[in-house]
Amino acid sequence: MELEVKFKTEKYNYYNRAVGVIRQHNKFLIMKVDNSQYYHLPGGHIEIGEDSLSAVKREIKEELDFDCIKANLFCIQENFYEKKGVAHHGVEYYYLIEIEENVETINKEIEENDRGVAKHLSVRWVDLQELKETDLRPKTLKESIINTALDSLVHIIQRD
Repeated sequence: MELEVKFKTEKYNYYNRAVGVIRQHNKFLIMKVDNSQYYHLPGGHIEIGEDSLSAVKREIKEELDFDCIKANLFCIQENFYEKKGVAHHGVEYYYLIEIEENVETINKEIEENDRGVAKHLSVRWVDLQELKETDLRPKTLKESIINTALDSLVHIIQRD
């Protein structure tokens, strides 16, 4: 088993993630894990020695069984927030992902085995209007998608 780029102490967590924005037939793929209160984009932690491009392709394959035809980096976001008394610092790489054309944009439920832990994924395909009304996090990426700001590289520092 590979080691993920994340470090935890009692008061501090650091992580690196690679995330994909998948657009197909004017819809975007969003998902919930288990009983989360909000949606997020597919992706996951980068492994030590792995670059972010390889990580996002691997995560998309593991979670959704999609092959990435093309992946363009459009955002690097640094997140700083507190959760349950623990300070978090995450660096996330966001890619616009092109997948095969014949993928159906239907909502579905998926069971994923994530390093021996069973996770339930609720996958939805939403258009821009539905996306505006959905709690998708991080909110800065939701705004980038809504404003179609996916064609140039941006750097975001988000402090909550």
